[in-house]
Amino acid sequence: MNKLFRSHCSAALLSALPLSLVAGSVHAQLSETPVIGGVFSSSEVLKNQIVSGLSYSATLTRDAALFTIAGVTLDAYILALPLDAKTKARVIAQLSNPAYSIPLGYFLYSYYDRYAGIGNEDVFKEYLATIYDETTLKGFEHSLYHFGYAPSEKEVHSENHQHPDTSTEATGHHEGIRVDDKFIANMVVIYDALFDIGVWRDMDTLPDSYTYLTNSEEDLAIINKIQPIVVGLIEKAAKGMEPSDIRSALMTIVEDGKPENADKPNNKAQALTVTLIDFVRLNLLKAYRQFVFKDERTEALDDWMQQAFDDNPQDLIEFLSSQQNRRFAVQVTVDGLQQGLIEGLVDPSAPFISVANQHHQNREQYKPKLEPVIEPPHVQQVSFMAQLAEQAYQDQYYLPFFKKLYSEHKTNISRVGVSSTPTISVRNLPIIKTGARVSGEGGTGVPNFHFVDRDIDRAYYFFGNDALQLDVLMADNQVQTMFDRLNYLKTLNCNAQYDWNAHTTYDGLVNLGFGESLRDYGEKRCLKELEQRADVELALTEMRQALIEDIQSYERISGFDLFTKLAKKAQVEQAISQYAELDGQGMPDYTLIYNPWPDHFAHFTGPFSDEILMPTGELNRLDYWLTQVENTYKAAGVYARTLWGMAGDHGLTPVFYALNPEKQVLEALQQELDYPIVVEKISSDEGEGPKITNALDYPSLKAVDVVVASTAGGNFMMDFFNSQQGWKVQPVYQELTDWAPLAAPKRTSIDIIDQIAKRLPESLDYMVVREDTCNADSCSVRVIGNRDKQRLDELITREEDKLFYESLEFGQRPKLLNTQQLNPYLPQPTDSEFAVYSRLVDKCLNRAVKSQPTTWCSANEWTQLTRFTPRPDSVNQLANIYLEDRAGTVNLFPKEGIGYNTKVPGRHAGEDYLEKDAFIGFWGEPIGESSTPLTIEANGSLAPTLFEYLTGEQVVAGEDGWGFPSLIDKLDIRK
Repeated sequence: MNKLFRSHCSAALLSALPLSLVAGSVHAQLSETPVIGGVFSSSEVLKNQIVSGLSYSATLTRDAALFTIAGVTLDAYILALPLDAKTKARVIAQLSNPAYSIPLGYFLYSYYDRYAGIGNEDVFKEYLATIYDETTLKGFEHSLYHFGYAPSEKEVHSENHQHPDTSTEATGHHEGIRVDDKFIANMVVIYDALFDIGVWRDMDTLPDSYTYLTNSEEDLAIINKIQPIVVGLIEKAAKGMEPSDIRSALMTIVEDGKPENADKPNNKAQALTVTLIDFVRLNLLKAYRQFVFKDERTEALDDWMQQAFDDNPQDLIEFLSSQQNRRFAVQVTVDGLQQGLIEGLVDPSAPFISVANQHHQNREQYKPKLEPVIEPPHVQQVSFMAQLAEQAYQDQYYLPFFKKLYSEHKTNISRVGVSSTPTISVRNLPIIKTGARVSGEGGTGVPNFHFVDRDIDRAYYFFGNDALQLDVLMADNQVQTMFDRLNYLKTLNCNAQYDWNAHTTYDGLVNLGFGESLRDYGEKRCLKELEQRADVELALTEMRQALIEDIQSYERISGFDLFTKLAKKAQVEQAISQYAELDGQGMPDYTLIYNPWPDHFAHFTGPFSDEILMPTGELNRLDYWLTQVENTYKAAGVYARTLWGMAGDHGLTPVFYALNPEKQVLEALQQELDYPIVVEKISSDEGEGPKITNALDYPSLKAVDVVVASTAGGNFMMDFFNSQQGWKVQPVYQELTDWAPLAAPKRTSIDIIDQIAKRLPESLDYMVVREDTCNADSCSVRVIGNRDKQRLDELITREEDKLFYESLEFGQRPKLLNTQQLNPYLPQPTDSEFAVYSRLVDKCLNRAVKSQPTTWCSANEWTQLTRFTPRPDSVNQLANIYLEDRAGTVNLFPKEGIGYNTKVPGRHAGEDYLEKDAFIGFWGEPIGESSTPLTIEANGSLAPTLFEYLTGEQVVAGEDGWGFPSLIDKLDIRK
């Protein structure tokens, strides 16, 4: 209905009837909405009456002139790009077509105005210069920080850029990508080429999901059209580079792009073309969906508020009052953030730093004598840790955020955080961000950084272009993200993945690419967004209060004072429209922030290196940015209603020596056989470059005996294919003791498990293999390792929620999981804590009887027992490692101080305490003083806790896709 017509009609009605008789449908709907304490009433309206009706219409009637890119109109911006004359003319000619120009305009806005326009300055480094003098800063130098050194513009963007005293190999500081005119021009070229063969743009409504390219005839035609353009762009970029590994890799792609190589297996030119098309179209559609959502939401919010004002103004007052008091949540995910390390840095009485320093000093004790090893070429610089181990470090500018956090909210930080085994990012990051399990309905289905999907005969390795496949796998498994669950609220994603339904996005892959060459890049973009929104939120707060007062004033005007009432009504209606137009730009109800850098640089420099621990290091940089983000919520006036939660996906442990199990086991075994073992390695070694896989033409593994892969130096996977039930079925332990390569003569077999154990006598912490087929109801896994040159076999058996852990060596107690040792990195347990631990050891290890499952300890009891040990939650974690069938046949974990297949001194993915202890904690004014201390919690509880705080909806682990419990009841949230 025309708003002006509606306004006059409703005004006439109000003047003719007593106000008490006006009872519109909006009032009935609102009164029937389940409301919890009034706080969530506006959320229910947004969810059930506003956002639920949005259509995501693809009918393009909007004015393209509304778009400005870099402060100029779309056509002026296109004219200024370095495009060839033919392409530029074609693009300009089509800008008058809204179907062409609107998606292009918003796509370019998403990339230029969001990602460009940020200076090259290192903000954290500039901040340090304001608080420390020159002498102090020179004492804090390391491979990632040099006082006063500022690279030139040419150096910053040179592929070989490095400080004279640094090594890109050592620091991992490789060349990043840039959003400049050339980058934007390339995006326009690809967009223009894709436009004529698009699909969704011709639909009435935008699709709910993106359809990835397939081997269909239509899709192959798209690929063949775009590939020459992509190859041309790559060749042009490569020719402008100095000779290097990167240039050689690019020229290999160019070679694959030649017509004579079109049928080459795993053609890299086609692989990158497919990836680039999917990336551009996916982001194009996601960006346009965000634009349409905001546009439609603004209109729907305006319509609802206007109708509520017409039908029952009190409903609108309740809605606005609820919005004034609504809750906010910020979810921070930090790659590699370990609780024990942070606590050790802010609490000198904690033993962590002294123990870690002692292990560094005694590094020789970790060197195997019976296995050939190398040392990572980068020598770890740990002078600051040594200083901390000797005396307390007093510096008000060192980790001020974390010091305050532990001072005010130590009980809300889990004493031990649990990272799911293997402790690897691609497994644990989606757990943190979504609260989903790995296995089961609604689970991520991603058990490791690498795996073989036997149903489709396809290997995945996610360091490379397979990273784009993670979104596909999550979508296929129908994983519900926080953005999916909270799509009726305002949401912001700063640099994380899995954000299809986020309303504003800063892409995680883009941030990783830019952040390599521009420090603080993603942090600056996120902070700028929040600062702008904070200003808007202050204005919205005033507008809501003014609207409430104006509506109350309107209601007090007599119906007989017709002209005054009509004038006031027009004023309120105009204010409503202004408010609705601005509302979407206010502070996000939910923000997800991902920071990859502590992990990224710890790999290349070591987890306790000066690059990480010093005041000029990565943890103090993280501390700085957390403070800046907090300040935006304070500036917006919403800090008192904001619950903050942060989790790490794992910790890291130092690598002193490294070896390759593939060579030590399989190559050495091959020397003794007169027939071949066919081995396929699907991963890079830690510290090497990414892999490129053709998503439409990946190689078959059916002629392979063993697939091997390693990740992060701490997990080595071997996949075998000799199950008696067929190629697709994972073999169990007994089958692996009678394993035969494809080329082996009949009646010839190998006990491959024994070969692994014998050939890794010192470096292997333990390996894990299926004893029987595993499922949600039951599982039995064998744990095998060497201690004092003796092989030990142990068994973990799970029936429902009960677990039994035993040694298979006659008369021995199990030793491999250190269940009867206290963790030296943690303070000694109190008398009461030790009594609990002793009681659980007695119950779970001494009194449990294999034939009587009722005597076994529950999963929670095993968690509580192992929280005191060097391997938190180890029994449960290993019992569940094979719940996802795609988890590797045999998982090998190296001992402390050892890395498998790595060139760098920092590792994770293994079973050392330092890797498994992932930070999880909460803070903010909503938390009361009577919160229950968190002792040992899984990092997967972060998302459900924040969800329950925001929505008031109870989370039940195992229901509605939730894999972990909410901790909200332990936080004593103030009402």
